[in-house]
Amino acid sequence: MNVFTADLALVITRLALLLGLGWFLAYRGWVEPASRQSLMRLVIWVFFPAMIFDRVCGNPLINSGGTALLYLGVGFGMIVAGILFGRLVGSFLAMPDEVHRRTFAFASGTNNFGYLGIPITAALFDRDVVGVLLVHNVGVEAAIWTVGIAVLAGKPGLSGLRNFLQPMPVALLIALALNFTGVGASAPAKFVQDCCHAVGECAIPVGTILTGIYLHQTLQGFRLLAEPRLSLGIAAVRWVLMPCLLLLVAGVGITDVSLRKVMLVQAAMPAGMFSFLIVEMFGGKVQVSLRYAVLTMLFCPMVIPLWLWLGSRWLGVST
Repeated sequence: MNVFTADLALVITRLALLLGLGWFLAYRGWVEPASRQSLMRLVIWVFFPAMIFDRVCGNPLINSGGTALLYLGVGFGMIVAGILFGRLVGSFLAMPDEVHRRTFAFASGTNNFGYLGIPITAALFDRDVVGVLLVHNVGVEAAIWTVGIAVLAGKPGLSGLRNFLQPMPVALLIALALNFTGVGASAPAKFVQDCCHAVGECAIPVGTILTGIYLHQTLQGFRLLAEPRLSLGIAAVRWVLMPCLLLLVAGVGITDVSLRKVMLVQAAMPAGMFSFLIVEMFGGKVQVSLRYAVLTMLFCPMVIPLWLWLGSRWLGVST
């Protein structure tokens, strides 16, 4: 598979431009801090659920409960594995306290499964594979809001399950129910799907601009070349350990071709851009997660094509 394509370059360039636009809007004061929460609700409660319903409803690759559980389970396991690697590597970094170590573990497990993963998957493969990715991503969300939050907050348990009852998982469950009952291809479902398509197209661009808006404030005082030990740990987890693990599992334990394609893209992803917002919400160290996000995003134009190229040859994947 040729991963060095104009489509991939355009996806990464578009992401950088949208982030820059968000930063500029905040810098000029055209989007006030009080507006950010409203924009976030719009993205989380409207745009992303609409996109999920559009991509999953009627998708022929998601036609059984067993298949959906496989996609959800792989997404869940990916996050848990990243957190475990983060705990392991973090123990060697001589961090000042347990809060720093928990934050590093959480940031290690949270990759860019949405804002960058979705458009890159769409650029390389057909829309049905994107539907598989969206089901996989709900497993990711479940792991983040249960295991991830428990590790970050230092409070083990299932208290994060209430956060899973959000519009995105609900939209997925409705779409899957329509698929499994054979209603997903009906005229009423298609009408709703067309409406959701129009709304869901806003999810990635608006969400990326919103991330740039948040970055303007959060990056103040940030020094890229500080804390080399932490940066080395970030590189070890995100650029070596997780890609190798995901590609090994995909190559040895997964026979579903569409899921292999999803795991190929996930192996190449940088850290999640929104993770520092969750860290702030649950009392972690924002500068640790911010360094994770910024460092891996800066190098993603080199790292993403490299792992896509290596992984596609290992897995025998083509577009």
